[in-house]
Amino acid sequence: MPYDYPTKSLEIQTRLISLGLQPTHLMMIGSFITVYGLFETTLERSLWALREIKVEGERPFTEKMNTAAQFKMLGDGNPKLTDKCNAILKVAAHAARDLNEYRNSLVHGYLLSFGPDSVPSFLKNPRWHGEDRKKAAGDAYIDEPFQDLVLIAAWNLFVLVRNVEKVFTDPKAWEAIEAMKEDVERAKSYANETRHLASLMNHDKN
Repeated sequence: MPYDYPTKSLEIQTRLISLGLQPTHLMMIGSFITVYGLFETTLERSLWALREIKVEGERPFTEKMNTAAQFKMLGDGNPKLTDKCNAILKVAAHAARDLNEYRNSLVHGYLLSFGPDSVPSFLKNPRWHGEDRKKAAGDAYIDEPFQDLVLIAAWNLFVLVRNVEKVFTDPKAWEAIEAMKEDVERAKSYANETRHLASLMNHDKN
């Protein structure tokens, strides 16, 4: 008898729903992870453009960099760009740092569920067993409006670095970056709001 994978998949989805992860939550989580992945992979190519380095046949220097270093390089911009472009990239780097904290908590955190009638959250580095962790705890909330906010923030950052990738090959890219000032500031505000609330909640827990 062939393995009934559709039934098994549905059973797993039902188990997730029983933990409070409704289909809309799962859809939004999937959307965020997908868009963040688009941002992350495009970010690497945008850094090659900012550094004005050709990587064909070479090992990309970004392969050895952690995310903090990549975000710093994005924020440093390029002296050939306009002051307005570089200022926008600096704001984007701040947004990326906060959004990355949310992403890490969502992907690597423990699922905290209190049943099907409550909205779960994800907690990273809780130190439940008294272990000494170098990184701080962090929460990822998935109730409204957080999933909408982080999705918009991730999308805005993705569109930005997609333009940065073409900044020295497409004359319109500079204008496109400058036109994204409000979108990038919105991404920073939304990402910071989710991280700030997580910090407040963790402070209250201590």
